[in-house]
Amino acid sequence: MKRIGLLIDSLIGGGAERVVLNFAERFAALGHDVHVILVKREIEHRVEPQGYAVHALSEAGSLARSRALNKLLLAQRLRRLVRGIESDGRHFDFFVSNAEDSDRITRIARLPNVFIRYRNSLVMYLENKLGSKTGLKRAIRRWRWTRKFRRIYGGRHIITVSDALQKEMIEEIGIRPRSIVTIYNPFNFEQLRKRAQEPAPVPAEPFIVYAAKFENRKRQDVLIRAYAQLDIPHRLVLIGGVYTDSDRAWLAEMTRLIEELHISGRVLMPGFQHNPYPWIKHAALFAMSSDSEGLPTVLIEALILGTPVVSTDCPTGPSEILTGELARFLSPPGDAAALAENIARALESYPPIDEQMLAPFRAEYAAERYLEHCGALVDETNR
Repeated sequence: MKRIGLLIDSLIGGGAERVVLNFAERFAALGHDVHVILVKREIEHRVEPQGYAVHALSEAGSLARSRALNKLLLAQRLRRLVRGIESDGRHFDFFVSNAEDSDRITRIARLPNVFIRYRNSLVMYLENKLGSKTGLKRAIRRWRWTRKFRRIYGGRHIITVSDALQKEMIEEIGIRPRSIVTIYNPFNFEQLRKRAQEPAPVPAEPFIVYAAKFENRKRQDVLIRAYAQLDIPHRLVLIGGVYTDSDRAWLAEMTRLIEELHISGRVLMPGFQHNPYPWIKHAALFAMSSDSEGLPTVLIEALILGTPVVSTDCPTGPSEILTGELARFLSPPGDAAALAENIARALESYPPIDEQMLAPFRAEYAAERYLEHCGALVDETNR
């Protein structure tokens, strides 16, 4: 039996957080001692600890005004928590860090055998940081952020959630990890399908759904504009929570856009849903409009539930999920007209969803690969 630590900032209602719980459930089911460690005690997902424990380093993630001091204090708490758990004489075999804050804190805390599950596009993150800067200012800012990325992730064990992310990190950002491999996220097919059968206030009429946090990277505006171009009887359902001031501003902007396009009566925004799966299961179509992803969890979940999917071909992930006949339902990021065309085509006719195509995303497959990969590298280090 291994002792495994899974670190993440919180358990707010996002795909990355759901993935951590999928890992916890699967590792625990295999008989391992699993500890989910949160930076802050924010929990929106349904947590049903069966064989795993949940710990929080703080209530709100803020222990000091200074960001550097705050991370140092959180790292100290992490070390104390780990020492307390290990006081029974058994050490953690390995840790998996699942968010940027925990990536930094584990380095400051000098935890051994930490594997970074990297899940977002560093290239897109860098572009956002560069903003509208040009010339020398842009070059300096690029150099500073690239140096920061290399300092955080250089010389560490990295597990990317898509092949495209691995290529980005090495070829475009220039990170030199201690090891790097791609392992897709784990999904509990049976549990997912069971939860999709639970009652939920889904619309009685046909509808299209998108489930994502309200933030500009998710580009709900592109989907709203695409939907407004279509003459279809379906409603549009936008599921998602807001967590920051920028999220709230984005939601307000989306509300204004819906009013401007005169489709208020056709768009439903029920907020964050603890169980979004009945909504996805009963939808005529799942439409994703993101500008960037890592490996979009909800896209895979929709396919597991048998719901047709269309998506922007954003970096990274969608093109590794929608393969074969499904690849024709990818459209360029930001292109509302192309997305509208794909929505219309998918509603008219959609290829069968091949269960074999989804096999690499099964929880048992991903968990076993993690155990083999992390175990082998830890054994090599301890020789």
